[in-house]
Formats: sequence, structure tokens, C-alpha cells
Amino acid sequence: MTTHRIVIDGSLCSGFGTCAELAPELFDIGPDGVASARQGTTGDDGVLDAAGSCPMGAIAIYDADSGEREA
Repeated sequence: MTTHRIVIDGSLCSGFGTCAELAPELFDIGPDGVASARQGTTGDDGVLDAAGSCPMGAIAIYDADSGEREA
């Protein structure tokens, strides 16, 4: 199983919330309207779809072991 590392660029996030809708166990939208990760890493491959759904490209997903970008 791959462990994914979640990185959010808050300066790019516009708070659309699609990530939190697709993976509410992994993402929150704060009162400031910026997404945050509930945890820094996950084995849930759904994080790739959630990252891909971000219209601002604010979410990057990396393989936690190799460091290679996945999404």
C-alpha cells in the first residue's frame, strides 16, 4: 500500500470545498475559507481524486516513501 503525503498551498486555495466534499475524512475547509488536511499522510487513494478536483491546483500529493509527486 502506498502512503500519500498531503501538501496544501494555502495561498492558492480559494475554498471551493470540492476536496472536503469528496474526502471529508481527509480535508476540512476552515472558517477562513482555506482547505486543510486532517492528517499529513494517508493510505487512502481517494486523496488523489480529491487533489485532482481542486480547480486552483492547491493540493499536491506525494509518495511518502519516494517523495515523487503523484497528483
